[in-house]
Amino acid sequence: MTVTAPEVAAGTASPVHGAPGRDARAALLGTALGVAVLAQGAFYAGPFTVVAALVAGAGLVALLLRAAAPRPVSVAAACWAGFALWVLIRGLLDGAVADAVPSAAVALLLAVALPAAAGLAAEGRRLLQVVALALAVAVAGIGWFGTALHLSPLSMPSSGLWRAASSITYANAAGAVLVTGLLLALVASPTSRPLLRRAVVAALLLGLAVTMSRGAVLALAVGLAVLLATAAGRRSVRGLLPVLPAVALSCAGLLPSMPDGSVPRPLLALAGLAAGAAVLLATSRRRRAAGGAGVGAALLGLLDLVTGPLDGTAPAGAVEAIAQTRLTGASADRVDLARATLADFADAPVTGVGPGLLDLTYVDHAGRLVHAWFTHLEYLQVAAETGLVGLALVLAGAAALIAGALRTRTVRGLPLSAVGAVAVLAAFATHSALDFLWHVPALPLLVCLSVATLLPAPARTDTDTKEHAR
Repeated sequence: MTVTAPEVAAGTASPVHGAPGRDARAALLGTALGVAVLAQGAFYAGPFTVVAALVAGAGLVALLLRAAAPRPVSVAAACWAGFALWVLIRGLLDGAVADAVPSAAVALLLAVALPAAAGLAAEGRRLLQVVALALAVAVAGIGWFGTALHLSPLSMPSSGLWRAASSITYANAAGAVLVTGLLLALVASPTSRPLLRRAVVAALLLGLAVTMSRGAVLALAVGLAVLLATAAGRRSVRGLLPVLPAVALSCAGLLPSMPDGSVPRPLLALAGLAAGAAVLLATSRRRRAAGGAGVGAALLGLLDLVTGPLDGTAPAGAVEAIAQTRLTGASADRVDLARATLADFADAPVTGVGPGLLDLTYVDHAGRLVHAWFTHLEYLQVAAETGLVGLALVLAGAAALIAGALRTRTVRGLPLSAVGAVAVLAAFATHSALDFLWHVPALPLLVCLSVATLLPAPARTDTDTKEHAR
């Protein structure tokens, strides 16, 4: 069967994408993201190599198809490719190229993935968004499961609490995944299916709460502030109020299992989930299902009372631990790290001390000798290792994406997708000042793919189609 292209009027721009086979890019990028998120954030060489190969495949397909990307995306990709080149040159000058390879590889990964995703048609973009949301929900579920059963490394004791680390195996990184997923869900999930939308948002918000990540919560607050500052963003959160009591009930069921040293209470945690589901179902006018979920929650709660440990931890213990360790902005350890990193930055502020050559061996505030690998303040660490030159290239790429989103403003304001892109970038930028996120490849990859699918698609005059029409 022969398929002919539809006629296109002269002078009409048609999308550069949409031909059969081009969804291969979405499949490759989605698979790469899945491997990265589910294999400890692609932090280690083995999973990262697989992710890099898949992204390179998507980039090759885009190259063969001569797929266009929006100018801001191309500028951002060029900046990050320039950063990779600078890092390698800096490593070569220090005789430590091997130490420079990891940072350069991550930058090149993003420089290829970003335009490959931005050049996708609507169907491919939607596929990537669905994959990203599904992975974020999986991260939330794995983290909740690990915390309810005290399964390390899916959840690990930290600051006196079992905190969900999920498949990333680092609670703050898991929180970053969930914040990006939450903001993407608010702007990309279908409003025509309100129950599904509420369930996804509730799952992600619950997963975020279980990470107990202060940086992630602050990042979400910044992202939500960006959304709520626009009319389109305010419309995107309408109808989500029932999510709050649903998440509160689910958290209450998990609280007794969270203090370090407590005994797992999986039945009580399941009861909390069922109670939360009952709230969501009731607000969607599904009374029978809501009633069944409510009865299930009550039965699970009674079963936990019968079979649960007699010396189980009361929820008040978890609340006290949270108040003492999570509801405070104090972190003497982070201050020590920043002080040590600033000392190295002062030695070579323009060119840096060299990628991978940061010396974080120091005496902390308690007089102990400490050696660390990460500053937990990415801007400072990148500036210390690659100088202001490297930091400027990284930030210029992010600024290009923000500028590309802002350029879509019309007389009615920014469209929702552009607001979502800015919100995702703002949240990740905020969190990057509090935790080491750029060194976990899955996180910047998730952010780049999310933003790429939210920015306007490129368009060009399809001369081949015009010639066919003549």
